[in-house]
Amino acid sequence: MNKPSASRRRWMLALAMSLAAGSAAATSPAAPRYAQLAGHWAVQQSMWATPGAPAVVDHGTATYALVLGGRDLRQELRIASSKPFEGLGYIGKDAATGRYFSSWMDTNFSGMILARGSYDAASRTYTFTGEMAGNDGVPVPVREVMRIADSDHFVYEYYETRNGKETLAVSLQYTRLD
Repeated sequence: MNKPSASRRRWMLALAMSLAAGSAAATSPAAPRYAQLAGHWAVQQSMWATPGAPAVVDHGTATYALVLGGRDLRQELRIASSKPFEGLGYIGKDAATGRYFSSWMDTNFSGMILARGSYDAASRTYTFTGEMAGNDGVPVPVREVMRIADSDHFVYEYYETRNGKETLAVSLQYTRLD
């Protein structure tokens, strides 16, 4: 069997060190900022089907749990409305880029929303931007804003940009149950 060249050995060593560093970072005992959201929450959802129309307000519950070694946060959301609603989302931080991400799927939307963003420690606010597929298949820009008021209250707002105008589509107010 041929012995790898010196440059190939250096590349393999660099790869092994990179993987080891990534693994250590992923299992670091330092909890992410969003870890404080783990638990059970009462949720008030305000949804605007048409910009400028009155919001439809429904109530439900959410469970947030740290997953993947405590690195990421999973949300399971259930809203009691005329059509029962379920959603599943994740929030995390990409160690390679240093950016935060969110993903979202629900019973009203057959696709997945992926967004990336940042955290502002002064205002305790995460802001994510991305896009979703519109009903016609044309991408719709989205912006998500999560403001943490305190350990028992936070708000998650979801904005869509259609025809060049951004509007608030959904606002979720969370109050801790436990």
